[in-house]
Amino acid sequence: MIKIITIITKFIVATLIALLFSSCNPSFPFGNGIKGSGNITTETRAVNEDFKSIEVSQGIKVNVEQSDTKSITVEADDNLQKHIITKIENGVLIIESDKNYNSTETPVVNVKMPVINGLSASSGSEIESSNALITENINIKSSSGSQINIDVEADAISLESTSGSSIEAGGKALKLETSSSSGSEINAENLMANEVISQTSSGSSTSVYPIVKLDAKASSGSSINYHKSPKTISKEESSGGSVDEK
Repeated sequence: MIKIITIITKFIVATLIALLFSSCNPSFPFGNGIKGSGNITTETRAVNEDFKSIEVSQGIKVNVEQSDTKSITVEADDNLQKHIITKIENGVLIIESDKNYNSTETPVVNVKMPVINGLSASSGSEIESSNALITENINIKSSSGSQINIDVEADAISLESTSGSSIEAGGKALKLETSSSSGSEINAENLMANEVISQTSSGSSTSVYPIVKLDAKASSGSSINYHKSPKTISKEESSGGSVDEK
């Protein structure tokens, strides 16, 4: 029964991601999106407000760099530039497209910022860090087939993945909390943390590196793998979920 549930979950996630990509992702030239000209240009966007978090969607890639200065530059087909929206709302830099598009080159937004408290990627988008992000607390979320690849050092880190998305994180933390579901993946085996609280469900998987304490709960055909045996382990496995040392 658990196998059937897991297979159905992964099938639903794969179907949703395929539909998502067909509507906005440049790697899938379907639908009635605007066709890119092929002439890639770089545009510097105005930064009139402070922001400490980034939210990106619709197949756009973000390179984030921690820096003393703030800047936003967009690399995209010249006829798509006006459709790649960068706006700041309540301290969050929102990056999205106001139209579906079809381009052989993924739009890239390069962001420099001093303080980074949150990163969120959805709808087949991608976030990658250009250097190690050093902060006190940071929340990182991926969904709907998106990808995040970062190096981070913080007191507290939260990683959350859903719907076939993935997060790969390296670095150091005093406390790490992870949550994965719906066929998604979190790879944090290179993120050393004193305390790790990890939860997986619905065919998802997570790998972690706990040093002192691990609290792990896996359910519904999901898995948690830990790559160091901590001093204290509390684990709960249900409905075909597994928690194992690797």
